[in-house]
Amino acid sequence: MISHEAADVFERLRTGSPALDRILGGGIPARSVIVVAGEPGSGKTIFTLQLLFHHARQGRRCLYFTTLSEPALKLIRYTQLFSFFDQTLVDEQIVFADLGATLRAQGPDQALIEVIERVERLEPSLIAIDSFKAIHGLLGDQARGRAFVYDLAVHMASWGATTLLVGEYPREEIARQPEFAIADGIIRLSNELQELTAVRMMEVLKMRGADYVTGRHFFEIGADGLTFYPRVHMPSESHDGPASPIQRVSTGVTGLDELLRGGLPRASATIMQGGTGIGKTLLGLQFLVHGARQGEPAVFFTLEETLGQLRTTAQTFGWDLSTLEAQGLLVLSHTPPVELSADRFLDEVQRQVASLGARRVVLDSLNSLSVGVPSERRVRELVYALTKHLHALGSTLLMSLEIAELLGAAQLSGHGVSSIADNVLVMRYVEVAGRLERAISVLKARGIAHSTELRHLTISSEGVAVGAPFKEFRGVLTGIPIPMADHPQAD
Repeated sequence: MISHEAADVFERLRTGSPALDRILGGGIPARSVIVVAGEPGSGKTIFTLQLLFHHARQGRRCLYFTTLSEPALKLIRYTQLFSFFDQTLVDEQIVFADLGATLRAQGPDQALIEVIERVERLEPSLIAIDSFKAIHGLLGDQARGRAFVYDLAVHMASWGATTLLVGEYPREEIARQPEFAIADGIIRLSNELQELTAVRMMEVLKMRGADYVTGRHFFEIGADGLTFYPRVHMPSESHDGPASPIQRVSTGVTGLDELLRGGLPRASATIMQGGTGIGKTLLGLQFLVHGARQGEPAVFFTLEETLGQLRTTAQTFGWDLSTLEAQGLLVLSHTPPVELSADRFLDEVQRQVASLGARRVVLDSLNSLSVGVPSERRVRELVYALTKHLHALGSTLLMSLEIAELLGAAQLSGHGVSSIADNVLVMRYVEVAGRLERAISVLKARGIAHSTELRHLTISSEGVAVGAPFKEFRGVLTGIPIPMADHPQAD
């Protein structure tokens, strides 16, 4: 961990992407040597050009050397497809130079002389050599390669420019090639298969003087270039002094506040778990509508029902979502679960909640979210981090979780996410006098007293409501009578 005092000594060059700057610990250290590594097609060249065009717009002179990979003219032609490209900057703020002819005819030593002459004449702030790896094939033995890299490093230090060495390096070469030894930073891009889809990832392997975020982060390549999504990780610990009294949030569901003896704790995370069709989505939507009507901004993140389906459902119960949306009090956000990137989705959740200042949030559902996560451990990490981030933002979170109709079932395919939540509402079907009825109970509510009764759960034209306690029921799958003799029979 780098102290704030030490970090302030290093000047940072912003990348133009706030998300990437967060990953890098504030940006790329100025006057450093950065190796941008990765297999062909991983996005290295686009990454480098996007960075250079950003700084060219800030008035900095940039110099881009191509070697034996792509000619400069071809590179410019394809770069025009991206929105960050600006023809007016070419030749003025960004100079492209092709070293290919010199490398083929006169070798690496003469190419190094040409690089030095260009740099000393133009005095650029940023320099890129793409592909630096291509030069290795012309150097011959390893000793000559180390000498070439050392000579280049000596000159780079005297230039005072930030240098990017771009190359098609697989991970196993990082420990062997001499340029990685002299580099101040190493950024690796990859394009990895996950089942039938390909996922682009970025990892900072080294960055001197920076408190960067370790691990692999997701990114996408689109019309604007590379868009980064930092992996979801824990927020910084806050030290706000002694704990304050627990505030309560009314759910807007008749009888549920009574069951909770005052409502949900403010900024807590609640899981609504139950079988299909039990009313989890409806309860969550009712919770948001009630809050929005009280002036509390709310967001509904759905991975299952479309926005049209949600609005149709709301109309059935007389809830005017369009007015609340127009007032900026309610946002409906739909993300299809097909090819879902969970880290990207949760990053967008945090940004939307922070931007709106949302006080109430619903995520529907954890089952669909888990589809985009490759391991059970990662599911727990993502859900845990999400609950802590939204708690830090002061948002009260409800998450739906579909489980098999087994009494006491409380896990998502073994992920055990229910233990992460502050509160768990169990919604189930019960058999009463030969018919199925809905029921609800509070399995846990952290830090507050609550009722443990099993109560009737009804859905009417006004929405969801919690009724009187059950006297006796039979579990749907077990058929075992469970007496509740101390309570009156519900109407």
